[in-house]
Amino acid sequence: MQANLRLRQVTIALSILCLVTSYSCIQPDLTLTLNMLEKNGPYVNKVTYSVIRDDNEILALQDNEIDIIGSPIDIDYIDMLEESDVIEVVTNLRNGYGYFTINCAKYPLNITALRRAIAFAFDKETASSTAWDNRAEPLDALVPKINPFSIERERAVSYYNSNIVVATEILDAVGFLDQDNDGFREAPNGSKLNLTIETYASSSIAIQMGNLLAQALHNLNISSNVVLDDTYSGLRNRLYFHLDYDIIFEGRTFYDFDVDWLGIEYASDSADEPYLNFPNFRNASFDSWISQLLYSPDYDSTLEAAQRMQEILLYESPIIVCYENYLTYAYRTDRFENQINDVLKGIPCWWTNYLIRLISDYGGPFEG
Repeated sequence: MQANLRLRQVTIALSILCLVTSYSCIQPDLTLTLNMLEKNGPYVNKVTYSVIRDDNEILALQDNEIDIIGSPIDIDYIDMLEESDVIEVVTNLRNGYGYFTINCAKYPLNITALRRAIAFAFDKETASSTAWDNRAEPLDALVPKINPFSIERERAVSYYNSNIVVATEILDAVGFLDQDNDGFREAPNGSKLNLTIETYASSSIAIQMGNLLAQALHNLNISSNVVLDDTYSGLRNRLYFHLDYDIIFEGRTFYDFDVDWLGIEYASDSADEPYLNFPNFRNASFDSWISQLLYSPDYDSTLEAAQRMQEILLYESPIIVCYENYLTYAYRTDRFENQINDVLKGIPCWWTNYLIRLISDYGGPFEG
């Protein structure tokens, strides 16, 4: 009995020793874990935003007054900034594009064949390479190619390169002919055809787009003229409130990957609604997919609806998308590291503010 009791005491003592020894062995790792937990959160105490007007932000970055430019920079400064050893320049495809909106409520632009012919005639490759100095890519779909809902890489027909032969065949087939032998086509009802292309006078890109479209129409023997608008609100108000126009060049940027706007903006019911449906587009086949897009409970059905709706818009061409340009961001690398280039927000994103840290030469990542 005494022997059994002593044996139990020895066993308990050994168990306690093993437990203490094991705890001692893991104690350094536990301490490291606790220290790491204490460092959770951003690596910097604060983020300061400086309001700098005009082009002074470029100079401020070069003079080490700021570390990041909080918005995309003008392409004219890219080469100059890339010469610096302590400034990094990165690019993202824009979640948006430049495009022409065509007034589908106005004869003869309400004829699909005319809009399709214009789409085939316009040279998107030249628009991207010349106007943007190869800092843009041609785009057909109304959903940008960086969006997983886009049909850009799956569409059956491409409008990237000018195709005057196809465009001419389309126009001839529906009666857009030179009926009075003046060198320009008339509308099928015999009326004069002259299209007005309007762009913003303040944008060199917009002006170049307008001129390229005018050249494409000239190649189709369609009379046109380009009008530069000095009042930003003038063009916008005519789009917002469905007033008179032929073709207007516009731009659009999206801030997420949602595509519900397809079923809201281009629905036939929206053609008279302020701020919606700039081209005054009405199409029953398009409308038939709206319910599935907006209310489907699963991803595949939503994707199917979004794709079919883009295909209809691409064929009907109430909107001619021209390009998806690159957005360029610049930041210094001599004091901070771990900047994050977010696909939607670029370098000045939430993740950069959260994860940026001082480099070791300045006492980083936690000190300094």
